[in-house]
Amino acid sequence: MTFGSRNTDMTKNFKKLNINKVMNKVSVLLFLAALSLFSVQASAQGKYGKDSVECTRNLSFYNDYVKQGNLSEAAPLWRAAFRYCPPGLRQTLYVDGQKIFSYLIEKNKGNVELKNALVDSLLMMYDLRTQYFPKYALSAQTNKVIEIVNLKTDNKYILNALEENINTFGPSTEPSIMVLAMQRASAMYSAKEIGAEKVMSLYSQISPLVESQIKANHTEASQAKRDIDNLFAVSGVASCENIVTLFEPKLKATPNDKDLVSGIVKLLNDGNCFQEPLFLSAVESLYKMDPNYQSAYYLYKLYSIKDDHENAVKMLQEAIDSEQSTAKEDAEYSYLLASYYLGKLDNSARAVVAAKQAMELDPAYTGKVYMLLGSVWASVKCGGNEVEQRGKWWVAVDYFMKAKNADASLAEEADRFISTYRQYFPLQEDAFMYDIVDGASFTVSCGGMRETTTVRTRK
Repeated sequence: MTFGSRNTDMTKNFKKLNINKVMNKVSVLLFLAALSLFSVQASAQGKYGKDSVECTRNLSFYNDYVKQGNLSEAAPLWRAAFRYCPPGLRQTLYVDGQKIFSYLIEKNKGNVELKNALVDSLLMMYDLRTQYFPKYALSAQTNKVIEIVNLKTDNKYILNALEENINTFGPSTEPSIMVLAMQRASAMYSAKEIGAEKVMSLYSQISPLVESQIKANHTEASQAKRDIDNLFAVSGVASCENIVTLFEPKLKATPNDKDLVSGIVKLLNDGNCFQEPLFLSAVESLYKMDPNYQSAYYLYKLYSIKDDHENAVKMLQEAIDSEQSTAKEDAEYSYLLASYYLGKLDNSARAVVAAKQAMELDPAYTGKVYMLLGSVWASVKCGGNEVEQRGKWWVAVDYFMKAKNADASLAEEADRFISTYRQYFPLQEDAFMYDIVDGASFTVSCGGMRETTTVRTRK
């Protein structure tokens, strides 16, 4: 007879009794307490399975040994708990299993066959954690892949495990896993275990993932991006010839495959393959399918190479104006626009506006912007008397001084410009002729720009 039916019968029988004649009040309370205790015990047995005594006993004993750090004594008791306790009882059963199997793997590392069996058991612990506690799937599977990288020797198996993790978790993949995947693929390419297409395909997949993590301010993403790019660059895969050979037929076969086109553009851009006709056709296709800020930026690059200044400026400004781009990206694009106005169009006024916008969007550009503004003032044409014409050099030197104070990495270059442009300061006697003396405030007006500076002369 089952507990449920027994419990029901007992309750029915109890209701049928004339309690006042059979039991006194104390007896009734004792009977109800016993019935309640029986129910609690049955419920506990349900939680810990049909072998609840063995389950709870071994759980308690092995846990004591784990707390003491005695994994050797804990191992057989843990195996018994794993055997008798129902699956998914508690996550610590699998976490402790990981500790125990890691200990046993190290202990038996000289026995290859046993070690391999223990490794498989360790990996199973991560899968069981994932199955019964899916909330922690990312952590469990990430640690599982790291164990595979450290304990397995089959490169193909390892790379497949890394790719499976990336495919499963996408933008949530830990950056370190993507770095490990790029490391393994690069090494396998060098050993001729995989071809260039495999490496480039992997790079095309993980680059946008880690870039999305950078936008989400993931603490490790920026370094991971640098590591991935460096590994790809030194792998020898990213030659323009390789990219064109592998992807030009694919683009012709499926010209409307957005993911493919985006990957081709990314590879050609990172490889500085701007002169390749494939780059132009891929970027134009991407812009038609998805006219976003990135495709606009790539078109700017192409138009600037072809000296199509009107379209180059138009596309770069479109990238800046896009709501999709981040403030950091807008700062980068604004600085590029300022440099373009100055270097290609000789438009100082617009160069200044764009440069100051870059500095406002991202203070990290402050030093570079000051360097650019110094160059703007050094190149502008000024009218007026001899001192007014030379006043621009004071402003230029002011900006170069600001640049090296804002960014120490620019100090050497800034000092070189300062040394050069100081030679063009007006002579003291020439300034005196216009009633201008050292240390005085002076407003310089050139090319529609005005700056107040301090008089400095050559003796």
